Amino acid sequence: MAGRKDVHTLIIGAGTSGLLVAQGLKKAGLPFTIFEQETLSTYQTRPREWGMTLHWGSSHISKCLPPSLVDRMPETYADPSLSPDAVAGLPVYNGKTGELIMEMKAEKPCRVSRRKLRNLFKEGLDIEYGKELVGMREEGGKVRCVFRDGTESVGDVVVGCDGARSKARECICGSDAAELTTVPLTMFNFTEKFEKEQALVLRERNPLFITSIHPDHGTMFWISIQDVPDPDKPETWTFQLLMSWVNNALPEDENNQEGRMKFFKKRAEEYAEPWRSAGRWVKPDTKIPMDPGTYWEKAAPWDSRGGKMTLCGDAAHPMTPHRGQGLNNALQDSSKFVSAMEEVASGSKTLAEAVAAYDKEVLERGLLEMQVSLKQTLFIHNWETLMESPMVKMGMHQARKEEGEAASQGLAKE
Repeated sequence: MAGRKDVHTLIIGAGTSGLLVAQGLKKAGLPFTIFEQETLSTYQTRPREWGMTLHWGSSHISKCLPPSLVDRMPETYADPSLSPDAVAGLPVYNGKTGELIMEMKAEKPCRVSRRKLRNLFKEGLDIEYGKELVGMREEGGKVRCVFRDGTESVGDVVVGCDGARSKARECICGSDAAELTTVPLTMFNFTEKFEKEQALVLRERNPLFITSIHPDHGTMFWISIQDVPDPDKPETWTFQLLMSWVNNALPEDENNQEGRMKFFKKRAEEYAEPWRSAGRWVKPDTKIPMDPGTYWEKAAPWDSRGGKMTLCGDAAHPMTPHRGQGLNNALQDSSKFVSAMEEVASGSKTLAEAVAAYDKEVLERGLLEMQVSLKQTLFIHNWETLMESPMVKMGMHQARKEEGEAASQGLAKE
């Protein structure tokens, strides 16, 4: 095309956002190279797997994926046999009595598998595996990325899509400014299969997900469907279980498999059905990892070096998970970045102008949602503040500016 300027993008990270950026650039006919620090083998065999809630962000997928892959999106669903409008939201129960408190509304929510989503998004892409970023620098109007294996790559712009603990963010902002803040939150997040009748019981109230908050100690106990390889064989279904609470993390000498299982089983006994039985049915040898909650409290405008370096997805706005917004914002970031590169290619904006506009929108939206999600995390784990939490006030819809301001004020009072 006459006057077209093809900007070569270096994509760091082959997670959901990085893959979607690559697909969008490929669809637009723009050059890119995508790097993943995992090897081809470990990329496919990571032991941990979990689901994500896809709702308002689904509208950004078709911008980047070719129609043939958009049509196959049901392959990524936890239960492909469910229609996208099967549920209207997430039911929330009193964990002690089993009474329904409310339903957190969402826009056609569905659960997608992180692994299935990545496998669909990477189709047709040439990914360079085993490329761990160690540094990047400007070089004669370009940007050079350096990897631990000694290789280097030069492009016009680099976009860090390498997750919450992003090395790209550290390279752009400096290690201190890029540092994450740990929230006083503890999470057990794992998957389990159950016997046929047990699996049926766990999906009786909602085919996708249910959660409960225990009024005595504010612990949240979440159960969702993770994988349904055969709808007619419940014994083949995989569920995701998440138990989380604020403050009072396990003592160091109990933070081991035996201690975590003992704590989980004991606390599950305090719940109403079906959470109590779910806890009893978890096999003694099931691995229970323990994770903290983090977010980028120091997030501030970063120096893009004239549009040569930027961030996308969790690298740009890592947030706590209790409002289900991480995936949806990452999808919007990916779509926005591709649009920015199309503007550069068409000549309607310079690289510096396009990336500056992209950065401003991503940061403003990310700051807003990090605050709202943090308020959600802290408020739902306290029975006294539960009814003031964002899930009660606004459901799962995309946060608006005034809601972010309200969240900040609410956190200041805590």
